[in-house]
Amino acid sequence: MSGSKGEDSYKGVGNQGKESVLSERLAFTGRIAASIAHEIRNPLGNVSLAAQQLKKAYSKDSPWSKHIEVIIRNTERINFLITELLNCARPPELNIRPHDLHRIIENVLDSMKNSLTTQWIKVIKKFDAKPSIINVDKEHINRVFLNIIVNSVEAMTKGGTMTISTSIEEDYFVVKIQDTGVGIPEEDIIRIFDPFFSTKSMGVGLGLSIVYGIVVSHGGEISVESIWKRSTVFTISLPIK
Repeated sequence: MSGSKGEDSYKGVGNQGKESVLSERLAFTGRIAASIAHEIRNPLGNVSLAAQQLKKAYSKDSPWSKHIEVIIRNTERINFLITELLNCARPPELNIRPHDLHRIIENVLDSMKNSLTTQWIKVIKKFDAKPSIINVDKEHINRVFLNIIVNSVEAMTKGGTMTISTSIEEDYFVVKIQDTGVGIPEEDIIRIFDPFFSTKSMGVGLGLSIVYGIVVSHGGEISVESIWKRSTVFTISLPIK
């Protein structure tokens, strides 16, 4: 760590000890999630069913209609959070097939085109010329790239540049996603992959934990480095064989 305060570079999840601790935390989260999911989902299902019946009983013009919609939306939200918690805590079931990682990244960028344009974000692609087809679960790896790219976009509130580079290093296909956003403070970066940790006021703190679990389940590694108020780079390394 060097430089003046506010311009230091910090690195998170970069050694085996930290990864072991994080894996233990995820395992603990899994035990908690499994024990509470059933207890919550049963009464939640009853609430959701009752709300749907009320929706049928009252017309859209009824003064109760908007309150019923609030109940339905929030039960759906709670159910989604339970699913995310379970996804974070348990190893994902993988459907491993040969896929082109460059194409997956391109598809994610294409789905983000409107956000990138409206927020004045320039994307620079530095793709390795070598073949980028490796064995991965397409849907899960798509989620990894989407989550990190969305985070990068949200970090550049006044526009900026996102640089996505790929390379082959020994037996790994390496993807680096760098942004010129606000960066991550030192006290936050060491917890960035922890379950329920979020720097966003409305964040749940499960997205990057799920990303971590997906990468590790592929036999890969993920790390993050940041210069506060200047940039952040996520590095994802996936085994080629």
